Amino acid sequence: MNSTDTAWTGGRPHLPGGARPAVVVSDLDGTLLNADRKVGERTRRALTAAVEGGVHLVLATARPAWSARQVLLPLRGLGASLVSSNGAVTSDLDDPRPRRVRAMAPARVSEALTLLGPVPWAVDRPSGRALGPNWPDVLSSGGADAPRVEEVPDDEEVLCLMALRTSPPSPSFLAPAGLCWTSSDAGLVEVSAPGADKRSAVSWLLDSRNLDWSAVVAFGDAPNDMSLLRSAARGVAMANAVSDVRFSATELTASHDEDGVAMWVERNLL
Repeated sequence: MNSTDTAWTGGRPHLPGGARPAVVVSDLDGTLLNADRKVGERTRRALTAAVEGGVHLVLATARPAWSARQVLLPLRGLGASLVSSNGAVTSDLDDPRPRRVRAMAPARVSEALTLLGPVPWAVDRPSGRALGPNWPDVLSSGGADAPRVEEVPDDEEVLCLMALRTSPPSPSFLAPAGLCWTSSDAGLVEVSAPGADKRSAVSWLLDSRNLDWSAVVAFGDAPNDMSLLRSAARGVAMANAVSDVRFSATELTASHDEDGVAMWVERNLL
């Protein structure tokens, strides 16, 4: 695949001819952030110009809010919305107070772990991350200094359960626990409450602004971004995206390390 901003012939853009998106939704790791897991200067300039032109920016990530805010410091002050923990928490980038939360009871999380079997696991909670036995520091959002626990703590709700599994479960594997799962990386299973997904969180934000998906362009690279790309009027996959995500998109852009989001914004919004 060429890492150029190219129309995807299998796509189905919903925007009426030439209409300009009012909302930009972007994943972070593998999408907006470069290989150093930073917001590049070209990306910062492009998004700042788009916001100044009237576009609302939504950053949607599997990272917990505290981690997302660390890497998004260059975009503070733009009035952006933040969807974190795969949609469990929705807030404003410039205000840590949550506006929408979809969390899991600890007993449900323990039930999910029983279904998943003996796997390394970790949980993100409003107060921070807790690491189960044998959990390595493999996630981009860190957590190596988080406390180690033998079982899921029962004193606080859980935003996301992360488990390392060699083979992914079936889509309905966690239905007996009343939970859902997705993945932002190979071998990683991310378990959430119903409604704690990126699409549901962005839908809530759109409703709050009296907008719908016909106003949205979305960018992503991983399976947890597919529902965004399928729902948006223009779903843009990165050149480094996994194959299922590329086939869910209406368009392709350059890779995350080639400022693919900035390239698309410059060509289509500025």
